[in-house]
Amino acid sequence: MVRNIAFPFFALVLTGILVYKVRHMRAQRGNAGLWALCGTVFFFGMTMWSASPASAAWINRVTGVTNLAELVAAVCLSALAASFLVLALLWRYPAAVAWRRLRWVLVVYSLVIVTISVLFALSEVPVERTIDYPYYYATQPTVAVSYAIYYSATLIGSAILARWCFTWARHDDYAALPYLRRGLRLYAGAGVTMTTYSALRLVSIGGNWFGTDVLNQAGSVTSLVAAPFGCFFLTAAMVVPMWGPRWPVVRRTVRRWPRYRTLRSLHRRLTEVNPSVVFVARGRRLDLQHRIRRAIIELSDWRWALAPLFDTAVEDAVWALGRARGVPAEQLPVLVEAAQLRVALESWRRGARGAEAPADRFHDERDGNDIDLELAWWCQVARAFKDSPVVERAVAGIRGAAPASR
Repeated sequence: MVRNIAFPFFALVLTGILVYKVRHMRAQRGNAGLWALCGTVFFFGMTMWSASPASAAWINRVTGVTNLAELVAAVCLSALAASFLVLALLWRYPAAVAWRRLRWVLVVYSLVIVTISVLFALSEVPVERTIDYPYYYATQPTVAVSYAIYYSATLIGSAILARWCFTWARHDDYAALPYLRRGLRLYAGAGVTMTTYSALRLVSIGGNWFGTDVLNQAGSVTSLVAAPFGCFFLTAAMVVPMWGPRWPVVRRTVRRWPRYRTLRSLHRRLTEVNPSVVFVARGRRLDLQHRIRRAIIELSDWRWALAPLFDTAVEDAVWALGRARGVPAEQLPVLVEAAQLRVALESWRRGARGAEAPADRFHDERDGNDIDLELAWWCQVARAFKDSPVVERAVAGIRGAAPASR
C-alpha cells in the first residue's frame, strides 16, 4: 500500500518539474544541458512510476509479458545513472569539451541496457512478482547476473558523480557563485543516495547467492527510503542555483508584508483625496516592492493636497496631550502628522480646499530617497491614524471646538 502511494507521489512531483522545464525547450532546442536535465528528470520519474506495484502490474498486463515492469525499471535506473553523469559533465564543461567524456558514458550505459535486456529475454520468470522480484529470482543465473551488472554500473556511476560534484564545488571557479556550489553539493547528495541504494540492494540480493535471505527485508525497504532522498536532492540541486540568489528578495518581501498591510489601511482612507493617482504597473500587481513604492508616492501626493488644511491648533493639542500622557518627544511628530491628516481629511470631505500651504507645513527632514525610512515613517503614521488614543482625543477636541468657533 505504501509503495502504491509513495512512488506515484514522487513520480508526480518529478513529472511536474519535467513539464515546467519542457516549456523552455522550444526556445532552447540547442541547449544540451537542458536536454540532459529533462532526460534526468524523465528517467527518474519513470523509475518511480514503474517501481509502484500497481503500475508494474498494469505494465505486465497491458504488454502481456510477465514481469516486464522489472526490466522497464532497470532500464530507467540505468538511463538515470547515465543522465546524472551527462548532466554533471555538461554543467561543468562546454558541450564540445564535455562530449569527449560523455560519449563513453553513453556507450557504457547503452551496453548495460542492451545486456540486461538480453538477459531478461533469456530468463525464466513465469510468476509475477511486483515487489520482491529480485529476491524471488535471485538464484536464477541470468537474473543474478543482470542485477549484478546494472546495480554495479549504477553504483560506480553514482560514486563518480558524487566525487566530481564534491570536488568541483571546492574549485575557485565557483568562489563568487555560492548558490551554484550548494547546487553541486546537493547534486552530489543525489549521487550519494544512488550509490548507497545500489550498494545495499546489491548486498541484499547477493546474500541470496550464498543461501541467506536475512537482508531481503532491508533491501526492500531501501527503495522506499532512497526515493524521497533522491527526489529531494535532485529537485533542490535544480532549484537552489536558480532561486538562491533571489532568496534575499524573498526574505525582504516576507519581512515587509506586515508593514505593507499596515500601510494599506492608511492608503485606503486617503484614496478619496485623489483616486486618479493610484497606479499599479502592468504585470507588477504581485510585486510587493513596486506596490510599497507606489503607496508611499501616493500617500505623499495626498498629504501635499491636504497640507493647506493643516491646523496649528491640532499640533498644539497633540503636543499638550502627549506631554500630559508622558509620550516620548520623538514620537510626537508621528502623532501630530496622523492627527493633522485625520482633521484635514474630515475637512476635505466637507468640501474645504484651502489656499496653498505655507512652506513650514511641508518641512520634512526625510528626503524621500530612502524607501526603508519612508516606509517606517508612514507605517508609524498609519498606526497612529488608526488607533492612537492621543490622536483620537486631539481630533475629538478639534471637532468640539469647531462648532464653538463658528
